[in-house]
Amino acid sequence: MTNISTIQPQLNMSSQLRVNIIGTGKVASSLAIIWHQSKLINIQAAWNRSFITAQNLKNHIPSIQLYKELNNLPPADIYVIGVSDQAIEKISWQIQQNHCLTRNSLVIHLSGALDSKILKSNQNKVLAGSLHPVFPFASIEIALNQLAGHMCAIEGDKVALPILQQLAQAAKLNSFIIDANQKSRYHTALSASANFLVTLNAYARNILTSLSIPKSLAEQLVNQLMQQNLNQLQTMVPEEALTGPIKRGDSTTIAKHWQALNTTEQEIYSVLAKQTLNLTKLSQDKRQQILQIISPTQTKQD
Repeated sequence: MTNISTIQPQLNMSSQLRVNIIGTGKVASSLAIIWHQSKLINIQAAWNRSFITAQNLKNHIPSIQLYKELNNLPPADIYVIGVSDQAIEKISWQIQQNHCLTRNSLVIHLSGALDSKILKSNQNKVLAGSLHPVFPFASIEIALNQLAGHMCAIEGDKVALPILQQLAQAAKLNSFIIDANQKSRYHTALSASANFLVTLNAYARNILTSLSIPKSLAEQLVNQLMQQNLNQLQTMVPEEALTGPIKRGDSTTIAKHWQALNTTEQEIYSVLAKQTLNLTKLSQDKRQQILQIISPTQTKQD
C-alpha cells in the first residue's frame, strides 16, 4: 500500500471518532455495525428515508440515535453517506448547508464508481473522501460474517487519507489508495468480475435446465466448475488457467457447441468466445476457423 504515514490528520484521533450514518442500506449498515463492534468508532446517529429500515440498525447498535429529519442530526467528526449514487451529491449538499460543518469535518461516501469530488460544495469547506469495500453485499448478515480481510479502496483529500485508513482498519479491511480519476474504470472492472460471473452462471445453468437435467444438478455442475477455476486463478494467470476447446483450437467441438445453442445463446457465446481467443496462443489460421464458426455473418462481410 502507498505509504501515508507522513500525512498528518486534522481530526482528533485520541478519542473515538463520532460518526453519523446517512442512509442505512446494506453497505452502510454493515460497516456501522462492524465499526461499533470494534469499539474504536462511536456510531452516534443515523438517518434514512425509511425510518422503519433505520430501526433495524438499532437492533445491532442499541446506543445509536435515529432521526426522522436529516437536518436534526447532531454534530459529528465523520458523515458517512450510504445512499444510492444518484442521491449522493444532493445529500452531501444538504448536510453541508444545514449542519455546522468545519474544515475538519470529514464527509465520505461508499460508492465504487464515484470519486470524492462529488462531495464538494461551492464553499469547499469540508474534507472529502470515499471508502469502497470490495465485497458483494448480498445481505448484512453475510457481510458481518465474511467482510473481514477483504480489500477496500480509499481516496480523497490528502489529510483525510489516514482517517479513511483508520476506518478501513476498524472494519478489518485491507485498504489501498486509488486515483480519484480512475474510479469509474476501476469500478467497471470489479462490476464485470462480480456481476458478470453471476450472469455467466445463470447462462450456463439455463442451458442445462433446458435439457432433462434437474436444477439442483445444474447448480452443482456449474458452481463446482466455476469454483475450481477461481481456485486455479489464485495461483495462475488467466492464460495458464484457461482450459477447453478454444484454448486447444478444437473447431469441431466449438461447431457442435454453436449448433446446440439458440440465437440468443449464440450471441452471448460469440462475445465470450472472442474474448477467450485473446487468452490463447493459437495460430492465425486456427483463430480464423473459430471466428468463422462463432461469427459467420461478420466473417463473410469481412
